Formats: sequence, structure tokens, C-alpha cells
Amino acid sequence: MIVCISAVSAHQYMARLEDPLLLQLKVTEYHVRCSVVSRYAVTSIQSSVWNQLSVTKEAAFEVDLPSAAFISNFTISSNGKVYVAQVKERAAARKIYDAAKKQGRTAGLVATKEREIERFRVAVSAPPGVRLSFFLTYEELLMRRLGRYEVSLGLRPGQPVDNMTVEITLSEKTGINFIRVLPLKTSRLLNHAHGDSDPPPSTQIQKSPHCAQIHYSPSVQQQTAVSAQGINADFILHYDVELRDIMGDIQVFNGYFVHYFAPRGLPVVPKDVIFVIDISGSMIGTKIKQTKQAMSTILGDLREGDHFNIITFSDRVQTWRKGRTVRATRQNVRDAREFVKRISAEGWTNINAALLSAAQLVSPLTTPSSRRVPLVIFLTDGEATIGVTASDTILTNARKALGSASLFGLAFGDDADFLLLKRLALDNRGVARMVYPANLLG
Repeated sequence: MIVCISAVSAHQYMARLEDPLLLQLKVTEYHVRCSVVSRYAVTSIQSSVWNQLSVTKEAAFEVDLPSAAFISNFTISSNGKVYVAQVKERAAARKIYDAAKKQGRTAGLVATKEREIERFRVAVSAPPGVRLSFFLTYEELLMRRLGRYEVSLGLRPGQPVDNMTVEITLSEKTGINFIRVLPLKTSRLLNHAHGDSDPPPSTQIQKSPHCAQIHYSPSVQQQTAVSAQGINADFILHYDVELRDIMGDIQVFNGYFVHYFAPRGLPVVPKDVIFVIDISGSMIGTKIKQTKQAMSTILGDLREGDHFNIITFSDRVQTWRKGRTVRATRQNVRDAREFVKRISAEGWTNINAALLSAAQLVSPLTTPSSRRVPLVIFLTDGEATIGVTASDTILTNARKALGSASLFGLAFGDDADFLLLKRLALDNRGVARMVYPANLLG
């Protein structure tokens, strides 16, 4: 028998073979459930996968964890059997996993990239026809920032899913002040503007004075409207509680107590802000463009009572206004924006020299009579490649030089020394955040 395939049919057939979604294991279910009781959140993520192919494939399960969260449970079930993960030294774990994979047995490897310390990843070898279910639970105490609590749930099934749900339940003894579900956040680089932005389609919200339920169940069409590869975004809920007592709220449970204290109406404290910007050669392109855009917005948010200065560094360090900070007047902000527009990326990365230059601007501001709070905002995408390059020495120098100033760090991309930036922030009363290449906009 001879079968003829037309040119169009053959083209469509080859396109189907090359479609990456057809070569993936099928995610049959993806459920995220979060229970918040008195500002303590317990989140569980269940992902079920079926190997519908005729060959053994690797199934990957990835979850982006909040920085303050800890994992309390993780299991994998396969064809009715439940597997509990074991903690092994990296090389030993890889050896055991590779051996199991060669033998066609189901095995999982849990790994976290050194600079992606908030990402949990499991790789599982799945023989043909096998069905796997991953179940991860993590917990965190929510912190109140900018007048609200935030629940952020990463939705990254890797493909459109027929059965996908997100369920959040809130229970607050003191009462719920407001609830707002934001549009899906597809980039970590962008923050949602305040306002009445609509929640994702199919979101349902039920609220009573002390409890609330949020249900989100997007159809396949709604998922592909976000991306052809399915949803890759954060589902974000903002809410606040009723606190009528200025002394806060004390709750007692099983012999333990917790005191929530979130003062309202405090006056805005004036700041002395030193922006330290990496302009080494690796910042060429999207990173330097995004830095300029971000700085333009940040400078516009400064208040008249604030003072500021800008330091750029590569193998050389340049200070915008020598030896001092300047008041955030309209003219000074305009001049600073023009300075930022003209910067270009080239050279090596001297982190130590940049920090010491920032400290020289900070030192006169840390006297007991100063009413302004000194802050250093440090942006970099690389490692120290010139001058002092030893991390411990850089940490010691910064700790001695910065005094009472707080340092906040932003690391761009996988090449940034995020561990160093995080240690610098922790040593100097600040925090550090990572922005991954996939989250940078062109």
C-alpha cells in the first residue's frame, strides 16, 4: 500500500514533530493552595505529570520560594508509591541519580543553583507511561510593608494545563481591612502601580469581616492568552488587617503568644541616598538601558527633604557631585537624570573601591546630630575583577567604612555575585534582591 502525503500535510506533520510542547511530558494537574491564619502562610503546590511518550524523559518541577520561607514537606508519588527525598552531598546525589536514570528507574534530584537560592528544583527520570505527582509545602510569616501584607504565589507549570487552580484562604482575628488581587505579574523587574487594576480573568473573591476566600481557575484559553507556553507569572494578593489599638495586637495559642506591632501615621524620615551604579563592560545592552530607566523613576520619587548623590564605577570610580550630597530639588533631579543618560558601560569591576567611595560620602552624615537616614543603594551585575577581589576583605572594609548606613543591593543576572551582595546587605542592615535575565525587558 502506498500512502501519499501532500506538501502542506507533510509540512504540518513536521511542524508538529518540532513543536516543543509535543515533546514535553503532559502536566495533567497543577494546584496551588495557600492558607493564611493570623499573617502566617502555609502554601502547598501539587503538580501531576504523565509521560505519554514512548521514551524515558526527565520531568522537572520548579518552585520560586519567598526569601523568608522554609520547606516543611516534599514528596513524590509514582504509580501509587510515595517517595521521600533524601539529603545527600552534591556529588553523591548526582552519582545515585545518574545510576538510577541509566537503569530506567524513577529517581529525583533536588538542586538549587548557588545564585538562585530562592529556587527549588527537582529533576525526575520518568519511564514511558508513568504518572508522577509532586507535592511541596512551604511556610512563612508575612511581613507588613507599605501598609499591606503580600501573598505572592509563583505559577510556573511550564505549559497550558487542563486542570489548574489557585486557592487562598485568609483568617484574621482582628478583621480584614481590604483585599486586592493584582493582575498576573510576568516580570520581577516591574512593580504594579497602585490603583484599581483588575485581577486575572476567572478570579473569584468572597469576603467577610474576618475571613476571605480567593479562587482562580484559568481555562486553557486564558492561560495561552498570557503565553503560548502557559502561565509563567506570580499571582499576587495584597491585604491589610484592622488594628484599632496603637499598641498592636497580641494573640495567644497553645501557650504561645505573638505580638503584632504595625504603627500607623509615623512621619516620613528624610534620607541621604547614595546610588552606586555598576557601569562595567558586562552592563552593555539591556542591563544599562534598564538601569537608566529605573534611575529616572527612582530620582523622580525622591522628596524635597531628601539628599542624594550618584557614584558610577567600573575599574574607575566617578562621583557626580564631589564630596557631598545635594538636596533633591527639581533642578538637581533634572541634572542627575541628564548625568545618568550620558553614562556608558565599559571596563572592569572594582566593587571595593566603589563601596569605599560611597562610605566617604556617608561618613559626614552619620553624626548623632544628623536627622537624615543614610542609605546606600548598590546595583551590580558582576563579580569583583580588579582591585580588592577577596569577598571577606570587601565585607570587612564595607562594614568598617559604612558605619550606621544601611546598604541595599540589586543584582542583575546570573553572573552577579549575589552571595556577596546579600552578605553586604545583611552586615549593613539592608536587603538584597536578584533580577534574573528572563525578567529583564528589552
